[in-house]
Amino acid sequence: MDDSSDIVLGTSGIHSIAESLRRESRSLYNRLMSIADDARFVKETAALFPGLPVVANERCGTWYVDPQIASAVSVYFKSTDGHNGNWKFSLRRANTQLLEALGTHRGCLVVDSTRRGKSMPDAFSKTIPIWCAVWTRAIARQRGMPTWDTKLYTPPQVVSRSEHSQIEQLIDTFVAALLGSGIDIARHTHAIDRPLRAIWVTRDQALHMPPDLSDAPFTPVVCVSASSIVRQRTWAQGLTPRLFWKHKARLLAHSNMCEDVAKEVVAKERERGTSGHDGTDTEGGARSSVVGKTCVSVGDRVSGRPPECWQQFDAIINCGSPEYEQNRDPALEQRYLFLDIPEGKKGQVALEKSIPAALEFVRPFVEARQRVLIHCSQGMDRSVGITLAVLAKYFDEGGQFHENPPKQITKDSIRSRLLWITTSRTKANPSRVTLKRVNRHFLDFF
Repeated sequence: MDDSSDIVLGTSGIHSIAESLRRESRSLYNRLMSIADDARFVKETAALFPGLPVVANERCGTWYVDPQIASAVSVYFKSTDGHNGNWKFSLRRANTQLLEALGTHRGCLVVDSTRRGKSMPDAFSKTIPIWCAVWTRAIARQRGMPTWDTKLYTPPQVVSRSEHSQIEQLIDTFVAALLGSGIDIARHTHAIDRPLRAIWVTRDQALHMPPDLSDAPFTPVVCVSASSIVRQRTWAQGLTPRLFWKHKARLLAHSNMCEDVAKEVVAKERERGTSGHDGTDTEGGARSSVVGKTCVSVGDRVSGRPPECWQQFDAIINCGSPEYEQNRDPALEQRYLFLDIPEGKKGQVALEKSIPAALEFVRPFVEARQRVLIHCSQGMDRSVGITLAVLAKYFDEGGQFHENPPKQITKDSIRSRLLWITTSRTKANPSRVTLKRVNRHFLDFF
């Protein structure tokens, strides 16, 4: 009897088993278990650097940092700023809040993940090294410190000599842009007394003994690379890092109940209409942030929740976030403005059309130096666009009220005020379309 059919069936069975195993490995429970294991690695590494804050790199890094050890500071270093041939020092992502932490603690750990097959993300191998070199040279030039080591340092096992050399040639250009940007370098770096330099820890090159950095001639930025999760939002079924850590024990208690627990947690969160009632947002950042030396703050929905919001602010502009009923009180009509700006692409035209109403409403408050909150759901895009328009129209370079005539509002002046926002609020991340709409309002700009 020909047994070739048995071989075919056997092969089919093997393929079926393999596919079943792949599906199981991609289950929510196994992904969360993997994150928990990687978070243990991060925690063990952090224990080797006592006294240094553990900082998550938005957005993936927040999954791997246990809130028990997480710093209140977070950062945003994009891997695309380190992609080959596209090396960049982004003024929009200057991460000045990290400089202040480095000055206070004389070092820090930054946590992020990378895709499978890579030992570390480009944010670690290139973006952060560029950031360290640029800030080090800027500080050295401003203070007149010729003895400082201002060289670029990249991991040689990841970055080739050729690529390193090409990046090195760009550093002085980035430094010139930083020095000319208007960012208050002295204020953000006054406590830094040594050059900044990245060092790297990965799962393949883990540390087992605490390194002695007490006499190091540099301020260490320890880049801790955890393993990868799939970055699409769909796999997590609406879970955020904060929800994962808050409900971790229940989620991982039983593999067959994990998805049901996740759905329950997310549903309850949506019913509440907010991710918490404390002073921080869903991922641990500030609910609102005062922009530079102005009287204007940018925030998320909860920063505009009554009655607390009226204890902190004299006027509020809601840029499309679901309204709190109390804020619709006619008694607040002169102090509260709702702008119906939908999220995403649908809201871009509405945003531009809303700028005149926002400028008219806010003028008497900013002229009197009263506290103004401009918020949307997350305090990242729509509220940033309206805030940018307000700053461009009503504030001079020193952050004082001045109604700028059209000729004084330029691309450069708008860009400088955007820097005020992004250096004050780390989570601010306006889309290109939002920025174009603001520019076009003042400059007829496409």
